[in-house]
Amino acid sequence: MKKRLSLLIILCLLTACISGCAGGNGTSLSSAPASEGTSNAQPAQQNEVASENTSIGEPVKIRVAAMPQQLSLPMYYISQQGWDVKNGFKLELSTFQSGAPMNEALGADLWDIATIGAAGVLSCSVYDAVHIMSHEDSSAGIDFMVRPDSPVAQIKGYLPEYPDMYGDPDTIKGAVFMFPIGSGHHLLLTEYLNAMGLSESDISMVNMNHAEGYQAFVSGQGDFSATAYPTTDNYIKEGYISAVNMSSANCPYYDNVVVNRKFYDKPENQDALVALLTQMLRCADAFQDDQVLLDAMVDWYKVNGQEVNPDDVRNQVLERPFLTVADYTSSDTTASFKRMAEFFASTEQISQEDLERVFNNIRPELLEKALEAYNSK
Repeated sequence: MKKRLSLLIILCLLTACISGCAGGNGTSLSSAPASEGTSNAQPAQQNEVASENTSIGEPVKIRVAAMPQQLSLPMYYISQQGWDVKNGFKLELSTFQSGAPMNEALGADLWDIATIGAAGVLSCSVYDAVHIMSHEDSSAGIDFMVRPDSPVAQIKGYLPEYPDMYGDPDTIKGAVFMFPIGSGHHLLLTEYLNAMGLSESDISMVNMNHAEGYQAFVSGQGDFSATAYPTTDNYIKEGYISAVNMSSANCPYYDNVVVNRKFYDKPENQDALVALLTQMLRCADAFQDDQVLLDAMVDWYKVNGQEVNPDDVRNQVLERPFLTVADYTSSDTTASFKRMAEFFASTEQISQEDLERVFNNIRPELLEKALEAYNSK
Protein backbone atom coordinates (compact mmCIF):
# COMPACT_ATOMS: atom_id res chain seq x y z
CA MET A 1 0.00 0.00 0.00
CA LYS A 2 2.83 2.39 0.91
CA LYS A 3 4.60 1.63 -2.37
CA ARG A 4 1.45 2.41 -4.34
CA LEU A 5 0.96 5.67 -2.45
CA SER A 6 4.57 6.70 -3.06
CA LEU A 7 4.24 5.93 -6.75
CA LEU A 8 1.06 8.02 -6.95
CA ILE A 9 2.78 11.00 -5.30
CA ILE A 10 5.73 10.78 -7.68
CA LEU A 11 3.44 10.68 -10.71
CA CYS A 12 1.56 13.76 -9.48
CA LEU A 13 4.81 15.66 -8.97
CA LEU A 14 6.05 14.73 -12.43
CA THR A 15 2.78 15.92 -13.97
CA ALA A 16 3.04 19.26 -12.17
CA CYS A 17 6.65 19.75 -13.31
CA ILE A 18 5.83 19.00 -16.92
CA SER A 19 2.90 21.42 -16.86
CA GLY A 20 5.09 24.14 -15.37
CA CYS A 21 7.77 23.75 -18.02
CA ALA A 22 5.24 24.00 -20.81
CA GLY A 23 3.70 27.17 -19.40
CA GLY A 24 7.02 29.00 -19.26
CA ASN A 25 7.41 29.27 -23.01
CA GLY A 26 4.06 30.73 -23.98
CA THR A 27 0.75 31.96 -22.63
CA SER A 28 -2.10 29.55 -23.17
CA LEU A 29 -5.43 30.89 -24.37
CA SER A 30 -8.80 29.22 -24.16
CA SER A 31 -10.53 28.73 -27.48
CA ALA A 32 -14.25 28.71 -26.73
CA PRO A 33 -16.59 29.11 -29.70
CA ALA A 34 -18.13 32.52 -30.35
CA SER A 35 -21.54 31.20 -29.39
CA GLU A 36 -20.34 31.12 -25.79
CA GLY A 37 -20.00 34.90 -25.83
CA THR A 38 -16.19 35.11 -25.75
CA SER A 39 -15.76 37.02 -29.02
CA ASN A 40 -16.97 40.34 -30.42
CA ALA A 41 -16.13 39.24 -33.96
CA GLN A 42 -19.08 38.38 -36.17
CA PRO A 43 -19.06 35.13 -38.13
CA ALA A 44 -18.84 35.45 -41.89
CA GLN A 45 -21.96 34.66 -43.86
CA GLN A 46 -20.32 33.40 -47.04
CA ASN A 47 -19.08 29.85 -47.53
CA GLU A 48 -20.75 28.68 -44.35
CA VAL A 49 -20.51 25.04 -45.39
CA ALA A 50 -16.91 25.18 -46.56
CA SER A 51 -15.39 21.76 -45.92
CA GLU A 52 -17.41 21.03 -42.80
CA ASN A 53 -16.95 17.50 -41.56
CA THR A 54 -19.25 16.10 -38.94
CA SER A 55 -17.76 12.62 -38.93
CA ILE A 56 -17.83 10.69 -35.68
CA GLY A 57 -14.65 10.67 -33.63
CA GLU A 58 -12.47 12.84 -31.45
CA PRO A 59 -11.10 15.93 -33.22
CA VAL A 60 -7.34 16.03 -33.83
CA LYS A 61 -5.73 18.34 -31.30
CA ILE A 62 -3.44 20.94 -32.90
CA ARG A 63 -1.26 22.99 -30.55
CA VAL A 64 -0.87 26.45 -32.10
CA ALA A 65 2.01 28.84 -31.43
CA ALA A 66 0.52 32.29 -31.95
CA MET A 67 1.61 35.90 -31.56
CA PRO A 68 -0.55 38.74 -30.21
CA GLN A 69 -0.42 40.22 -33.69
CA GLN A 70 -2.49 40.09 -36.86
CA LEU A 71 -0.62 37.17 -38.42
CA SER A 72 -2.19 34.86 -35.82
CA LEU A 73 -5.72 36.24 -36.07
CA PRO A 74 -7.02 33.46 -38.39
CA MET A 75 -6.19 30.77 -35.83
CA TYR A 76 -8.07 32.64 -33.12
CA TYR A 77 -11.02 33.42 -35.39
CA ILE A 78 -11.35 29.84 -36.60
CA SER A 79 -11.43 28.57 -33.02
CA GLN A 80 -13.90 31.25 -31.91
CA GLN A 81 -16.31 30.44 -34.73
CA GLY A 82 -16.05 26.73 -33.93
CA TRP A 83 -14.87 25.98 -37.47
CA ASP A 84 -12.12 23.77 -36.09
CA VAL A 85 -14.24 21.24 -34.20
CA LYS A 86 -16.84 21.17 -36.99
CA ASN A 87 -14.08 20.07 -39.36
CA GLY A 88 -12.37 17.40 -37.30
CA PHE A 89 -9.63 19.29 -35.45
CA LYS A 90 -9.29 21.34 -32.27
CA LEU A 91 -6.98 24.34 -31.98
CA GLU A 92 -5.24 25.04 -28.67
CA LEU A 93 -3.50 28.43 -28.78
CA SER A 94 -0.46 29.60 -26.82
CA THR A 95 1.01 33.05 -27.41
CA PHE A 96 4.64 34.08 -27.84
CA GLN A 97 6.00 37.59 -28.22
CA SER A 98 8.26 36.82 -31.17
CA GLY A 99 9.67 34.09 -33.37
CA ALA A 100 12.78 33.39 -31.25
CA PRO A 101 10.93 31.97 -28.21
CA MET A 102 8.63 30.17 -30.64
CA ASN A 103 11.61 28.33 -32.07
CA GLU A 104 12.94 27.52 -28.62
CA ALA A 105 9.55 26.00 -27.81
CA LEU A 106 9.63 24.07 -31.09
CA GLY A 107 12.95 22.58 -30.01
CA ALA A 108 11.17 21.36 -26.88
CA ASP A 109 8.28 19.97 -28.98
CA LEU A 110 5.76 22.31 -27.35
CA TRP A 111 3.69 23.15 -30.45
CA ASP A 112 2.44 21.54 -33.64
CA ILE A 113 1.83 24.52 -35.92
CA ALA A 114 2.78 28.19 -35.85
CA THR A 115 2.02 31.47 -37.55
CA ILE A 116 5.43 33.10 -37.84
CA GLY A 117 7.39 35.69 -39.75
CA ALA A 118 11.04 35.68 -40.74
CA ALA A 119 11.99 33.36 -37.89
CA GLY A 120 10.16 30.63 -39.79
CA VAL A 121 13.35 30.24 -41.84
CA LEU A 122 15.12 29.05 -38.69
CA SER A 123 12.16 26.83 -37.84
CA CYS A 124 12.73 25.05 -41.14
CA SER A 125 16.54 25.06 -41.16
CA VAL A 126 17.42 24.40 -37.52
CA TYR A 127 14.35 22.45 -36.37
CA ASP A 128 13.32 20.85 -39.68
CA ALA A 129 9.82 22.35 -39.59
CA VAL A 130 7.69 22.30 -42.74
CA HIS A 131 6.45 25.47 -44.45
CA ILE A 132 2.92 24.82 -45.73
CA MET A 133 1.57 28.30 -46.42
CA SER A 134 2.35 32.01 -46.61
CA HIS A 135 -0.91 33.60 -45.55
CA GLU A 136 -0.66 37.36 -44.90
CA ASP A 137 0.98 40.35 -46.55
CA SER A 138 2.38 42.10 -43.50
CA SER A 139 4.65 44.54 -45.34
CA ALA A 140 2.72 47.54 -43.97
CA GLY A 141 3.90 48.91 -40.66
CA ILE A 142 7.39 47.40 -40.77
CA ASP A 143 9.49 50.55 -40.55
CA PHE A 144 12.68 52.09 -39.25
CA MET A 145 11.85 55.37 -37.53
CA VAL A 146 14.08 58.41 -37.09
CA ARG A 147 13.63 61.63 -35.15
CA PRO A 148 12.40 64.67 -37.10
CA ASP A 149 15.62 66.57 -36.36
CA SER A 150 17.81 63.69 -37.54
CA PRO A 151 20.08 64.48 -40.51
CA VAL A 152 18.50 61.42 -42.16
CA ALA A 153 15.05 63.06 -42.04
CA GLN A 154 16.32 66.08 -43.97
CA ILE A 155 17.02 64.06 -47.12
CA LYS A 156 14.24 62.33 -49.05
CA GLY A 157 14.47 60.68 -52.45
CA TYR A 158 18.27 60.61 -52.64
CA LEU A 159 17.85 57.60 -54.91
CA PRO A 160 15.37 58.28 -57.77
CA GLU A 161 14.23 54.64 -57.80
CA TYR A 162 13.30 54.95 -54.10
CA PRO A 163 11.50 58.32 -53.92
CA ASP A 164 9.99 57.77 -50.45
CA MET A 165 13.21 56.60 -48.79
CA TYR A 166 15.03 58.98 -46.43
CA GLY A 167 18.75 59.52 -45.90
CA ASP A 168 21.93 59.15 -47.92
CA PRO A 169 25.19 57.25 -47.35
CA ASP A 170 26.77 60.03 -45.31
CA THR A 171 23.84 60.45 -42.91
CA ILE A 172 23.45 56.70 -42.42
CA LYS A 173 27.10 55.78 -41.80
CA GLY A 174 27.82 55.25 -38.12
CA ALA A 175 24.15 55.21 -37.14
CA VAL A 176 22.80 52.91 -34.43
CA PHE A 177 19.92 50.66 -35.55
CA MET A 178 17.77 49.03 -32.87
CA PHE A 179 15.77 46.02 -34.09
CA PRO A 180 15.20 42.27 -33.54
CA ILE A 181 18.17 40.68 -35.31
CA GLY A 182 17.14 37.94 -37.71
CA SER A 183 13.67 39.39 -38.20
CA GLY A 184 11.91 40.97 -41.16
CA HIS A 185 13.47 44.25 -40.06
CA HIS A 186 16.88 42.70 -40.61
CA LEU A 187 15.91 42.00 -44.21
CA LEU A 188 14.62 45.57 -44.56
CA LEU A 189 17.88 46.93 -43.14
CA THR A 190 19.89 44.91 -45.65
CA GLU A 191 17.77 46.21 -48.54
CA TYR A 192 18.21 49.76 -47.23
CA LEU A 193 21.97 49.47 -46.86
CA ASN A 194 22.40 47.77 -50.23
CA ALA A 195 20.42 50.53 -51.94
CA MET A 196 22.72 53.11 -50.34
CA GLY A 197 25.89 51.20 -51.23
CA LEU A 198 26.58 50.39 -47.58
CA SER A 199 26.94 47.25 -45.48
CA GLU A 200 26.43 46.25 -41.86
CA SER A 201 30.05 47.12 -41.13
CA ASP A 202 29.15 50.79 -41.74
CA ILE A 203 26.59 50.90 -38.90
CA SER A 204 25.98 49.63 -35.37
CA MET A 205 23.23 47.10 -34.59
CA VAL A 206 21.51 46.60 -31.23
CA ASN A 207 19.24 43.57 -30.78
CA MET A 208 15.94 44.77 -29.25
CA ASN A 209 12.30 43.82 -29.59
CA HIS A 210 9.84 46.52 -30.57
CA ALA A 211 8.68 47.41 -27.06
CA GLU A 212 12.23 47.70 -25.73
CA GLY A 213 13.27 49.66 -28.82
CA TYR A 214 10.44 52.14 -28.39
CA GLN A 215 11.33 52.85 -24.77
CA ALA A 216 15.00 53.24 -25.64
CA PHE A 217 14.30 55.45 -28.65
CA VAL A 218 11.94 57.88 -26.93
CA SER A 219 14.50 58.23 -24.12
CA GLY A 220 17.10 59.36 -26.64
CA GLN A 221 18.97 56.16 -27.46
CA GLY A 222 19.81 54.98 -30.97
CA ASP A 223 19.29 56.65 -34.34
CA PHE A 224 16.91 54.20 -36.06
CA SER A 225 14.22 52.23 -34.23
CA ALA A 226 12.41 49.27 -35.75
CA THR A 227 8.67 49.22 -35.35
CA ALA A 228 5.65 47.18 -36.37
CA TYR A 229 1.95 47.62 -35.81
CA PRO A 230 0.41 48.49 -33.44
CA THR A 231 3.34 50.62 -32.20
CA THR A 232 4.03 52.12 -35.65
CA ASP A 233 1.10 54.51 -35.24
CA ASN A 234 2.46 55.63 -31.86
CA TYR A 235 5.70 56.76 -33.47
CA ILE A 236 3.87 58.62 -36.22
CA LYS A 237 1.52 60.37 -33.76
CA GLU A 238 4.54 61.52 -31.78
CA GLY A 239 6.11 63.09 -34.84
CA TYR A 240 8.75 60.50 -35.74
CA ILE A 241 9.44 59.80 -39.40
CA SER A 242 9.59 56.50 -41.27
CA ALA A 243 13.01 56.57 -42.92
CA VAL A 244 12.40 53.30 -44.74
CA ASN A 245 9.73 50.62 -44.79
CA MET A 246 8.94 47.52 -46.80
CA SER A 247 6.89 49.55 -49.28
CA SER A 248 9.44 52.31 -49.87
CA ALA A 249 12.19 49.66 -50.23
CA ASN A 250 10.10 47.61 -52.71
CA CYS A 251 10.40 44.58 -50.46
CA PRO A 252 7.22 42.46 -50.08
CA TYR A 253 7.02 40.54 -46.82
CA TYR A 254 4.61 37.71 -46.06
CA ASP A 255 3.93 35.85 -42.83
CA ASN A 256 3.87 32.07 -42.80
CA VAL A 257 2.42 28.88 -41.41
CA VAL A 258 4.95 26.20 -40.44
CA VAL A 259 4.40 22.76 -38.94
CA ASN A 260 6.42 20.76 -36.44
CA ARG A 261 8.02 17.90 -38.39
CA LYS A 262 6.89 15.35 -35.80
CA PHE A 263 3.27 16.39 -36.31
CA TYR A 264 3.55 16.73 -40.09
CA ASP A 265 5.00 13.26 -40.63
CA LYS A 266 2.14 11.43 -38.93
CA PRO A 267 -0.27 10.25 -41.67
CA GLU A 268 -3.24 10.59 -39.34
CA ASN A 269 -2.63 14.36 -39.11
CA GLN A 270 -2.64 15.09 -42.84
CA ASP A 271 -6.42 15.39 -43.18
CA ALA A 272 -6.57 17.71 -40.17
CA LEU A 273 -3.92 19.98 -41.69
CA VAL A 274 -5.78 20.13 -45.00
CA ALA A 275 -8.98 20.95 -43.11
CA LEU A 276 -7.18 23.72 -41.20
CA LEU A 277 -5.79 25.26 -44.38
CA THR A 278 -9.24 25.07 -45.94
CA GLN A 279 -10.59 27.07 -43.02
CA MET A 280 -7.71 29.52 -43.39
CA LEU A 281 -8.93 30.16 -46.95
CA ARG A 282 -12.46 30.56 -45.64
CA CYS A 283 -11.16 32.98 -43.04
CA ALA A 284 -9.33 35.06 -45.66
CA ASP A 285 -12.57 35.40 -47.62
CA ALA A 286 -14.43 36.41 -44.46
CA PHE A 287 -11.81 39.09 -43.82
CA GLN A 288 -12.48 40.70 -47.19
CA ASP A 289 -15.28 42.37 -45.24
CA ASP A 290 -13.41 45.24 -43.56
CA GLN A 291 -15.74 45.35 -40.58
CA VAL A 292 -15.47 41.64 -39.90
CA LEU A 293 -11.67 41.90 -40.02
CA LEU A 294 -11.55 44.99 -37.82
CA ASP A 295 -13.92 43.56 -35.19
CA ALA A 296 -11.99 40.30 -35.06
CA MET A 297 -8.64 42.06 -34.70
CA VAL A 298 -9.87 44.36 -31.92
CA ASP A 299 -11.10 41.26 -30.10
CA TRP A 300 -7.75 39.49 -30.59
CA TYR A 301 -5.95 42.52 -29.15
CA LYS A 302 -8.32 42.45 -26.16
CA VAL A 303 -7.72 38.76 -25.53
CA ASN A 304 -3.99 39.56 -25.41
CA GLY A 305 -4.42 42.39 -22.91
CA GLN A 306 -4.42 45.32 -25.35
CA GLU A 307 -7.44 47.61 -25.20
CA VAL A 308 -7.57 49.54 -28.48
CA ASN A 309 -9.93 51.98 -30.13
CA PRO A 310 -11.12 50.52 -33.46
CA ASP A 311 -10.71 53.88 -35.16
CA ASP A 312 -7.10 54.08 -34.01
CA VAL A 313 -6.13 50.71 -35.49
CA ARG A 314 -8.36 50.68 -38.56
CA ASN A 315 -5.68 51.63 -41.08
CA GLN A 316 -3.05 49.28 -39.73
CA VAL A 317 -5.46 46.35 -39.74
CA LEU A 318 -6.82 46.94 -43.22
CA GLU A 319 -3.37 47.57 -44.72
CA ARG A 320 -2.28 43.96 -44.09
CA PRO A 321 -4.50 41.71 -46.19
CA PHE A 322 -4.76 37.96 -45.90
CA LEU A 323 -4.07 36.01 -49.08
CA THR A 324 -7.08 34.59 -50.88
CA VAL A 325 -7.62 31.84 -53.44
CA ALA A 326 -6.99 34.39 -56.19
CA ASP A 327 -3.54 35.16 -54.76
CA TYR A 328 -2.58 31.50 -54.49
CA THR A 329 -3.64 30.72 -58.05
CA SER A 330 -2.03 33.77 -59.69
CA SER A 331 1.42 34.02 -58.09
CA ASP A 332 4.14 32.21 -56.18
CA THR A 333 3.17 33.13 -52.65
CA THR A 334 6.26 31.35 -51.28
CA ALA A 335 8.59 33.84 -53.03
CA SER A 336 8.82 36.09 -49.97
CA PHE A 337 9.79 33.17 -47.71
CA LYS A 338 12.41 31.99 -50.21
CA ARG A 339 13.83 35.49 -50.42
CA MET A 340 14.08 35.64 -46.65
CA ALA A 341 15.89 32.29 -46.58
CA GLU A 342 18.36 33.51 -49.20
CA PHE A 343 18.91 36.63 -47.12
CA PHE A 344 19.68 34.51 -44.05
CA ALA A 345 22.21 32.57 -46.11
CA SER A 346 23.80 35.73 -47.55
CA THR A 347 24.35 37.09 -44.01
CA GLU A 348 25.65 33.69 -42.84
CA GLN A 349 22.86 33.21 -40.33
CA ILE A 350 22.33 29.86 -42.01
CA SER A 351 24.64 27.77 -44.19
CA GLN A 352 24.12 26.81 -47.82
CA GLU A 353 23.22 23.34 -46.58
CA ASP A 354 20.61 24.93 -44.31
CA LEU A 355 19.27 26.93 -47.27
CA GLU A 356 18.77 23.72 -49.24
CA ARG A 357 16.95 22.23 -46.25
CA VAL A 358 14.62 25.25 -46.09
CA PHE A 359 13.78 24.97 -49.77
CA ASN A 360 13.19 21.23 -49.41
CA ASN A 361 10.90 21.90 -46.46
CA ILE A 362 8.61 24.17 -48.48
CA ARG A 363 5.77 21.76 -49.16
CA PRO A 364 2.76 23.11 -51.12
CA GLU A 365 0.91 19.80 -51.40
CA LEU A 366 -1.44 20.35 -48.46
CA LEU A 367 -2.36 23.84 -49.63
CA GLU A 368 -3.09 22.48 -53.09
CA LYS A 369 -5.47 19.95 -51.54
CA ALA A 370 -7.08 22.70 -49.46
CA LEU A 371 -7.57 24.88 -52.53
CA GLU A 372 -9.22 21.97 -54.31
CA ALA A 373 -11.47 21.27 -51.33
CA TYR A 374 -12.42 24.92 -50.90
CA ASN A 375 -13.14 25.49 -54.57
CA SER A 376 -15.34 22.39 -54.68
CA LYS A 377 -17.78 23.83 -52.14
